[in-house]
Amino acid sequence: MSPMDSARVATPLDNRKAAQKTFALRAVRWLVALSLVGWAHCSLAASFDCGKATSATEKLICSDAGTSALDGKLQEAYKTALAATDAYGKKALGKEQRNWIKYTRGICQDTNCLRQIYSDRIAVLARNEKNVVDGEVYSYCELPSDGSHIGGGECVNVMPIRDPNSRIDSFNRSLIEHKQSGRIIGCGQLINEPVGNANSNESYGGYCILQDGKQRRDVAICNAEMTAKFHMQSVLLQEKSDKHLIVFTYIQCYGGY
Repeated sequence: MSPMDSARVATPLDNRKAAQKTFALRAVRWLVALSLVGWAHCSLAASFDCGKATSATEKLICSDAGTSALDGKLQEAYKTALAATDAYGKKALGKEQRNWIKYTRGICQDTNCLRQIYSDRIAVLARNEKNVVDGEVYSYCELPSDGSHIGGGECVNVMPIRDPNSRIDSFNRSLIEHKQSGRIIGCGQLINEPVGNANSNESYGGYCILQDGKQRRDVAICNAEMTAKFHMQSVLLQEKSDKHLIVFTYIQCYGGY
């Protein structure tokens, strides 16, 4: 008998058993991999327990390992910044952080948004400022004429506000008072244009997000509570700039004229 005659020929049953064994091994490997990924998601979200995540934002954070890692880094950055501030700074920083969680992190709808705002916030906290204060007032003197009451070259004082969400309640009160629909759910930039040496009136302007029903849109919004001035208009991404916000706030809400 030849070697080929003596060799056992694999039957269809043998092939089926081999395929089933291969499939079973692959299934086990996938289950192990998935369990490790799930563990990683929870372990990297250091600031809260992913097993108890309830909000849509928390679940979104826990679903992505990169975002979970950023959440852990943010928590460490916040603790370090808190330790570096004075007593007044601790109170201000705590309020600022709560506003960030509610109005900045809370309105993200995807992980790309979360990763961007986490990176930005970590950079702010990494400055470890002893006093958590707004930016210094500077003079902006390149306002164009609008053809009526603003002369070219007229100066206005401008103060950048560190917490862009600090005026959301005020903006929403103005929306109600002026019978405007929707509500401001978050702001990305905020300035103050104080009037007079004693800052007797303050005009605030910001780039924010308006939620109106199921629709969201970017808006430029400003108000001056002492003079009851208020204005809001849609704004495109390419229109957003420091100059645009300064001029918008000056023309629509400045209290000095």
